[in-house]
Amino acid sequence: MEGKQLTTKFPSLFGKYYLLELVNLGGMAEIFKAKMFGVEGFEKIVAIKRILPEVAVDEEFIKMFIDEAKIAVRLQHPNIVQIYELGNINGSYFIAMELVNGKDLKVIRQRLKRVELLMPVEQSAYIISQVCDGLDYAHRKTDEHMNSLNIVHRDVSPQNIIVSYEGNVKLIDFGIAKAQSKSTKTQAGMVKGKFSYMSPEQVNGKVLDRRSDIFSLGVVFFEMLTGKRLFLGKSDVETLEKVRAAEVVPPSMFNSSVPPEIDRIVMKALAREREDRYQWASEFSDDLKKFSYSSDKRFSRQDMMNFMSEFFADELEEETAKLESYKKIPKPPEVKTPAPESAPAESNTSSIYVNRKASDAKKVMAILISALVLIAITITALVLVKNQKDDTAALIINSEPQKTIVVLDKGTMYQKRCETPCVMEGLLPGQREIEFSREGYIPLRETVILGKGDRLEKFVKLYKVGEQKTMITVKSDPDDAVLYVNDKKAASNTPTVVSDIPVGMDVVVRVEKRGYYPYEENIGKVPANSNKELEIVLKPMKNAPAGREKETKKSSSKSSADKSAVNSSETAYITIQSNPWANVYLDGKLIGSTPISKFALPAGSHKIQFKNPKSKIDKTFPVELKPGDHHRMVQNFY
Repeated sequence: MEGKQLTTKFPSLFGKYYLLELVNLGGMAEIFKAKMFGVEGFEKIVAIKRILPEVAVDEEFIKMFIDEAKIAVRLQHPNIVQIYELGNINGSYFIAMELVNGKDLKVIRQRLKRVELLMPVEQSAYIISQVCDGLDYAHRKTDEHMNSLNIVHRDVSPQNIIVSYEGNVKLIDFGIAKAQSKSTKTQAGMVKGKFSYMSPEQVNGKVLDRRSDIFSLGVVFFEMLTGKRLFLGKSDVETLEKVRAAEVVPPSMFNSSVPPEIDRIVMKALAREREDRYQWASEFSDDLKKFSYSSDKRFSRQDMMNFMSEFFADELEEETAKLESYKKIPKPPEVKTPAPESAPAESNTSSIYVNRKASDAKKVMAILISALVLIAITITALVLVKNQKDDTAALIINSEPQKTIVVLDKGTMYQKRCETPCVMEGLLPGQREIEFSREGYIPLRETVILGKGDRLEKFVKLYKVGEQKTMITVKSDPDDAVLYVNDKKAASNTPTVVSDIPVGMDVVVRVEKRGYYPYEENIGKVPANSNKELEIVLKPMKNAPAGREKETKKSSSKSSADKSAVNSSETAYITIQSNPWANVYLDGKLIGSTPISKFALPAGSHKIQFKNPKSKIDKTFPVELKPGDHHRMVQNFY
């Protein structure tokens, strides 16, 4: 935007649109937020993409601009920005399109980098799958005779992927898209697009097809997962050489949270040879969705909306306020432009002067009307603000330490955000949820109730991670097992209480006992002033005693009696399998872990109990066995 003289005053009338603000200014076109008016009070906030005056004389660019509109207007898909109109007002070509209130991926990545975060794998996969759906629709688009249009976007990059504040993902800017119906043709060997997101064949100036877009989207995906640029060189020439070589390592090399399946998907999308890539964007999307369905952390549009409203809380609040003010702008008066008239040759100076005077009067009147409209809007807004203050509340917030992040009503349309010490004005009365957080400290959540006109002062103290201590109680079956907490041996064996658990830190518990498989679990963070109880069932090792290690003479004699009973004519057998594995108890006594094959037991009624604490399994089933029976029990707990 440097070097450009912006003289447009807002709001500015442009045909049937009011230009409200400049959103972006490029080398060829400028993009505005605008308000569109129609019949019967119809109104809509849209985006206007208008060619700059200095390039409007370039016939080649005008043709490319018209091509973009002709391609994009055919595409009606939830993941592609919709085109409403191609027009020409006073010699200025423009496109009216859907306004997406949100941020592009480049801005989102920059915001994450600023706070030293990577986007979660599931969230990245969700965004890319949505773009895949839009691309696949464009790639498969046909004309009215069902002939493929062979559309290739050719500029899939973070700047052209927008995530709205409502969680929708949109692909924009088909400005250099390739389609058979275009009037302008790219010359052989001509390269168009952003260098570091091109495909190898695009860099080499070859004929492109849909698989080039798949490679470009793979680059975007890799960078989202790793936070690193894939093909960025010190110069354009070096960048092009990196793309041409297409040497890629799995993203898990930079981000250990990337699972093998995502590695496989990324590497397939980034295959150097087109034949080795996904052949259609739908195949790319299907693999991502299969991964999402198999993951414990599924991601949805609602999750995306919550993320955007949290990370861009200030911008969302500002945009919402702007949109509300734009709604109040009235429809401009109908202006009829008279047809140009040719002055007669006999016209004298007096008639020319009169015509000019009338024209000047009309201009003055139009300016006065516009000024009155703006004054009325301002007065209305001031009155509304005054009335609103009487009906709202305020929060005056401070903390120890200061510079704590405060989020009010997180994940809702009323979300607000500030940094202590701060004041939140204009709050609606009622119950409000507040979250306090600062790096290195334990987050805190509180609820306040606000009344009309209240100015509530709120002070909180945050504790450093590990500064406070809490406790856990650990029991095991069998008991007398050795307990380790965060690799430190507990003072006594199970069952036991450990009272020096650090608050705000993940706690890893490990239980060990001879003859049993060791059990380890990350139980997460234990809240302050609590006593978290754990009950752990240990799995016996193969060929190890199923019961307790210490047996008395009484238990030995009982085992002998049981054995003689089992060998009697009243014996039955049971084979037990389960998915997942479980410890099996016969009438309350541990007999082993699944699979158990042809276990001998007395005929009659019994209770078979399955336990697996990690999979949260604790189920009991009755069985009735007749002498000589061999009963097979199979339980699937998934």
